[in-house]
Amino acid sequence: MRPADCARRWLLLPAAAALVLSGLAAGCSSSKPAYCTAADQLKTAVQNLGNVNVVKNGLSSVQTALSSVKTSASTLATDAKSTFAPQITALQTSVSGLETAITSAKGQPLATTATSVVSAITQVKNSASALESAVSGKCQ
Repeated sequence: MRPADCARRWLLLPAAAALVLSGLAAGCSSSKPAYCTAADQLKTAVQNLGNVNVVKNGLSSVQTALSSVKTSASTLATDAKSTFAPQITALQTSVSGLETAITSAKGQPLATTATSVVSAITQVKNSASALESAVSGKCQ
């Protein structure tokens, strides 16, 4: 090997190292925690729950929307581990309250039970909003 070839290799080494390091830095700075996607899905599910018209569509529409909220909340709880434990617990409590309100409303005139169901939906929305606020700082 000629000395000139060796010198060229040494000149290329810092450029190659800089390229590799910049790629690593770019990959690290743009990544979000896995729970960010689950938080987005939960936000959508809660919005859908809030848009349910209990009086017009009945309790089954609330149950369907609630099922989506529960699935999304479970995924978020798994992905976030203990990072947002108090907020996740509050959400799970409000979801349980909504399930109780739905169970109590079955077989009753909807006009008399709609208020308790709507109130429970509001509790789910509020606890989900608190969780969303906690998560949003880490998912920007």
